[in-house]
Amino acid sequence: MNVVSENLINHCEFEQLHLSGAIQSFGALLRVETKNNIITHASENLANFSDVNPQDVIRKSVDTLGWFNTKYLHDLPEELGKTKVLSHVATGSQDQIDAMLIRGEGCILIELEKNETKTAVIAIQQLQYPLLSAPQNKNDLLDYHDLLLDAFRKITHFDRVMIYRFLDDWSGEVIAEATAEGIGSYLGLHFPASDIPQIARNLYLKNPSRLIQDSKADAVPILGMDESVPDLTWSDLRSVSPVHLEYLEHMGVYTSFSVPIRLSGNLWGLVACHNLTSKMITPDQRHSCISITNAYALGVAYYLSSQRLQALDSVDRRIDKILEALSGYDDLLEGIECSDQLLTEALNAESFAMVVNDDVIILGESLDLNTMSIVDNWFVNTEEVTYITDNLSSVFPNSPETLTMASGMIAIKVRSPKSNWVRFYWFRPEEPQEVTWAGNPNKPMVENAGVQRLSPRRSFEKWVEIKTGYSRSWTSEEKMTATKFRNTLMRWL
Repeated sequence: MNVVSENLINHCEFEQLHLSGAIQSFGALLRVETKNNIITHASENLANFSDVNPQDVIRKSVDTLGWFNTKYLHDLPEELGKTKVLSHVATGSQDQIDAMLIRGEGCILIELEKNETKTAVIAIQQLQYPLLSAPQNKNDLLDYHDLLLDAFRKITHFDRVMIYRFLDDWSGEVIAEATAEGIGSYLGLHFPASDIPQIARNLYLKNPSRLIQDSKADAVPILGMDESVPDLTWSDLRSVSPVHLEYLEHMGVYTSFSVPIRLSGNLWGLVACHNLTSKMITPDQRHSCISITNAYALGVAYYLSSQRLQALDSVDRRIDKILEALSGYDDLLEGIECSDQLLTEALNAESFAMVVNDDVIILGESLDLNTMSIVDNWFVNTEEVTYITDNLSSVFPNSPETLTMASGMIAIKVRSPKSNWVRFYWFRPEEPQEVTWAGNPNKPMVENAGVQRLSPRRSFEKWVEIKTGYSRSWTSEEKMTATKFRNTLMRWL
């Protein structure tokens, strides 16, 4: 990646989305200073949702809004991001208006929205009930994904609903999908981390949902009593990044709706909904989707926790088996040599090595002694006591051919009173990885009037990348085995 493109991507990663100074056109916004109840900002389209113009309320007390009672402010919890919905606020217009109060930093945001979409009563309990039974195995989990997708489709009627799972590097994969007929599929495709940059992921941690109602509509400026820009971190109406609007256009998406899936306070994934034509969903529909996603998240958390407990039990049994075999030998080196199969199988490795002082044991087809010495010297002098990689050539970029037999490595070291550092290594050979992306993941550049800018890729057709220099990835269970094995050795050696 060249310096220009890297700088542009970094700019995209840290774009201040919450300070855009504008909102989407499906609502109007007021900002009230909490210390004096003065309206400091109002969106330019306020008259479309109320009988007053923005210039007539800025610098005025919130009491000047005929439909607003200041007790609403006191009823709002103090915690940032907390909300209160006021249904069918009387504004004097012909439309029924809903208002949402949002607690911000030193302020309260008031969002106004027309409640003009007629929807049937949502049977939220009926849709949530199947999600109360947590999945017990992988097949159950697949069915569990489908239950959530089915509920979203019944509530929103969007053309496409996906469960988008974040991976360790913040790239994502569509792990489940429900679509209308004839619109293609993203199931199993990967998306680069830059598609949902860090600032956007942070906002998903703070906001229960995100609706982009009309990707083709112009943003509405927010007017203020001074040049300050209101913080829209907690706003449902916050305007959309121009890059993301272009991204949706290239996907053919008119309306999008996303609900974060959070496990133990961390962002695990998203329920991402797309519609190819204009669609409005009411606050009730959005809140129902949020409630159903929360129920789903509890079930997934339970499943992952139970899987981890099973994995820990398996790890303990593996380690006990190794230690039992080694305990039959007075000489550790002899025990290691005689337990080669047990040691390599413990982490599903192809080869194993152990280094104690000047003694080196290499079991299986792996590194030669010279290369092993280079790797060992590097590991001994690092601060890490456990090092895990599936791309060892990234540590030794000048030795790609030599490391073909050891592209993946788990290394642990334990200080022994007798022998100083004892080092254990498990290796895997190179195994080309095939990753199927939704379009070429490399961010393209466009140039307008001599100025380069970042542009979303124009195609989301399946694009296959073959990654070389990598081994098969180490699983969570294998990583746990290495860590627990080291902890056990600390007491055993």
